Amino acid sequence: MVDMDPYKLQRQNAAIRKVLGELLAVEVKDPRVGFVTINGVELNRDQTVAEVFVSVLGGEKERADSLAGLKKARGFLQGRLSDLLRLRATPDLRFVYDESLDQGLGVETILDELSARGEFVDEAERRRRRTLDSLEPPRDLLAALAAATRVWVVPHVNPDPDAMGSALALAEALRAAGKDAEALRYAEAPAGSGALPGYDEALAPDAVAAALADGEGPDLVVTVDCHHLERAGDLEPLLAGVGAAWSIDHHLDGNGPAPLPGWLEPLASSASLLVLRVIESLAAGEEGGAPAFAVSATMATNLYAGLYTDTGGFRFPNTLPLSFEAAGRLVAGGADAADVAERTLHQRTPASLALLARVLDTFAYHHEGRILSLRVTRAMLAATGTTMADTEQFTGLASAVSGVRFVVFLKEREDGAWRVSLRTDAAGDVHGAASSRDGGGHRQAAGCTVTGDPETLVAQFVAELAPQLG
Repeated sequence: MVDMDPYKLQRQNAAIRKVLGELLAVEVKDPRVGFVTINGVELNRDQTVAEVFVSVLGGEKERADSLAGLKKARGFLQGRLSDLLRLRATPDLRFVYDESLDQGLGVETILDELSARGEFVDEAERRRRRTLDSLEPPRDLLAALAAATRVWVVPHVNPDPDAMGSALALAEALRAAGKDAEALRYAEAPAGSGALPGYDEALAPDAVAAALADGEGPDLVVTVDCHHLERAGDLEPLLAGVGAAWSIDHHLDGNGPAPLPGWLEPLASSASLLVLRVIESLAAGEEGGAPAFAVSATMATNLYAGLYTDTGGFRFPNTLPLSFEAAGRLVAGGADAADVAERTLHQRTPASLALLARVLDTFAYHHEGRILSLRVTRAMLAATGTTMADTEQFTGLASAVSGVRFVVFLKEREDGAWRVSLRTDAAGDVHGAASSRDGGGHRQAAGCTVTGDPETLVAQFVAELAPQLG
């Protein structure tokens, strides 16, 4: 279970900041870090990553040299942190240059803010300041990819373009790096994802089973847009115990089992953004050497599809300046932005519209229209010849209704349980409602699986979310 106590996190942030400052002053002998001041530390919610915000006395050269020195010392600092603070799990340190001093804020002003608010800079402002390059893939993840020979990249069941596009792009990049790599897919072609370049070449479940029967399984499995193999649906029993398993995901962990090792970064608006950074690291090759490969147009297209859809066409609150920075790189790399938008968010089949008509009949408004619930049943899917993938954009449609702040979407599974998708605006938080039911996600978008009568379930969610309406 993730500890959500903000005061505990603040105490941990302060302790890490203090110890790092002492280590830099006393134990790190690299002269390049002598100009560094640690302004603040922020642990993420599952405490796997600590962002260390630093300022540097001097100009551009001193800044670059200092950041290079910190990067070199990171392994030593992480080890000493573990020893001195007796941490059960040491967070991955990410050094981020803090531009506050450059923007005219004095040291005393910064410290006053820190004392008054318990943090160095407002979280929203810090998120806006982040750059794409400040998201650094964990070294152990890159090492695992480098050491692997045969890799299978697995999206979650009912994959959206973010999950499927990430899997296709990463598999292609690993092949370019000399690996035997495949993306996996599911029996049902997902809406908006089936037309992504390379989808038809991905391994279907029967091909996965055949490869395993022939002894041709992977030595490494990487899940994308999820951090548990149980999100792999029918592929989970096939993949259980097959090689090492790692993950790349941007969803907050809930109260379920511990996430797979890898990269869990809730700041990212999509898994595709994280996979882009992994691919760029792989493509760069050895430090000081020639690039290993170029990011192809098909990689860029698949990643742009994930970025575009997970930000709702850049209209969701998770859209940050670094989202546009990534979009610019991907379009420059060959992604056709107009074509991706048309195929992923705008095209509809007659069958999916027939399903939408039935789902619209289930719309129910609560608390003067500020909470909207809807549902889709297996009977609706059977009657219209559709799959659950055809419901992918229904939550976006519901959240677009004027006055609606929260959306509760119940989707009936084959086993009779309900998959619940929750959405809210920038001021709301649905992660708590999902994580308390062993789900997860983000503040504005989360999900969980529950059982029971749908009317009763809706009433429970509405009652839990209503206090946020004020």
